[in-house]
Amino acid sequence: MFDLIGKKIMVTGASSGIGRATAILISKLGGKVVACGRDENRLSETLSKCEGTGHLQKIFDVRDTNNYKNIFDDIVSDGEKLDGLAYCSGIAPPTPLRVFDEKTLREVLDINFIGFAMMVSMYAKKNYNNGGSIVGISALNLYYPQECMTAYAASKAAMESSARTFAIELAKKKIRINCVAPGPTDTPMLENIIPESQDYFNLKMLLPESQPEDIANAVIFLLGETSRTITGRTIFVDSGYLGQ
Repeated sequence: MFDLIGKKIMVTGASSGIGRATAILISKLGGKVVACGRDENRLSETLSKCEGTGHLQKIFDVRDTNNYKNIFDDIVSDGEKLDGLAYCSGIAPPTPLRVFDEKTLREVLDINFIGFAMMVSMYAKKNYNNGGSIVGISALNLYYPQECMTAYAASKAAMESSARTFAIELAKKKIRINCVAPGPTDTPMLENIIPESQDYFNLKMLLPESQPEDIANAVIFLLGETSRTITGRTIFVDSGYLGQ
C-alpha cells in the first residue's frame, strides 16, 4: 500500500527528528531520498541509515530562498524529476513577551513558513516535478495554544492556511499538498522547548507520546498513492490529545 519504489522525494530538515525518520522510511519503501539540511555530518548520518541506493545529499539553509533554483536544478540534473516533497524543517524557540522581538519572529517565520511557501512554489514548476505530493509538518500548538509559543503557532497557522490555498492551484498540476500536525514527539526540538516542569504543556493525552517514526508514517501515507484523493487537509498524529 505504501510502495514508493522508484519515487524521488525531497526531505528538508533531514538531519534529525521527524525529517530523519521520514527520509529513512522512504528509503525502506524503495524511494530515492534527497536529504536536505544545514549540517553535513548529521545529513551523512541520516543517509548512512537509509536503505537502497541513489540517494542524494544537499546542504543548504532553507532561509536562502534565492538559491532554491540552483538547488532544484542540481537535484534534477540526473534527468529524474521529483515525485514528492516533505518539508520537515522547523524551529520552536520559546518567546515570552518580555523578550519577544522582531528578530526572533522573523527567524521563526523564515524557517517554518516562508521557506515552506517558497519551496512549494519552486517544486510546482514543471521542470522539477512529476506531479506527486507535498507534505508540511505543522503542529498541535496551533490548535491548543501554549504559553510563550506565539511565533511558532503563528508560523504553523501560516503553513496550514497557505497549504489549503495552494491546493487549488496545485490540483491543476496534478500535485497534492497536505500537512501533518504532530502532538508532543520525542525529538531534539521537544527537548529544547519543554522546561523542567512538565506542567508547561498541561497534557491530556490518551496514548503515549509519539516517536519520530509515528509522524513519518503519516507523512508517507500522504506522499503515496493511497491518499490520492486527499489534498488541502491536515492529519493529526497527537496521541489523542484532548486539550486543556
